[in-house]
Amino acid sequence: MTTPSKMIKLIRTLAVLLLLFFISIIVIQSTHPIILKWLTGTARIIGEPIKATVSTDGCINKDIKVYREKTFWDGKKTNDYILTLKEFDKIGMLKFINIKLTYKWVGRPVSTNNADYDTINGSLFQSEVGYHSIDFRDDTKGFNFDPGLKFTEKDIKFNIPPKLLKFNSIWIEFN
Repeated sequence: MTTPSKMIKLIRTLAVLLLLFFISIIVIQSTHPIILKWLTGTARIIGEPIKATVSTDGCINKDIKVYREKTFWDGKKTNDYILTLKEFDKIGMLKFINIKLTYKWVGRPVSTNNADYDTINGSLFQSEVGYHSIDFRDDTKGFNFDPGLKFTEKDIKFNIPPKLLKFNSIWIEFN
């Protein structure tokens, strides 16, 4: 039989563990909320950046990372890409650019906050909401701008709507 003092120690230990659990949930929610979405299945890991050389307005730009989306949310294969532009985006509309080669368009995610896109230890996480994008050509929610997307197996080229970033064109060469 357990003594009352052992039972009290057990209850205190469980209470401390429970308190630590809730504190860790609060910290995760405030710093990287997408982790909780990933744990519940409403976010996924895209992975680490792929090897690619990115040029903006003809100059190599090492600050832009390229991630490859290999599947849609339903598991079907795709060959789409995501660019991270956090360092350049000052107005909050182009932190990420989605290149949907499957549909032959370039767009921006409907949401780019940390609950929908986040980079943790070099890996890009994307929520179900973050997956949805708006084509640059859309005249209502997009920019009513044709980026002139051109691509081959070796590279992707397109333009950025004017005056949104410090550059007007992006060229991705796959290594």
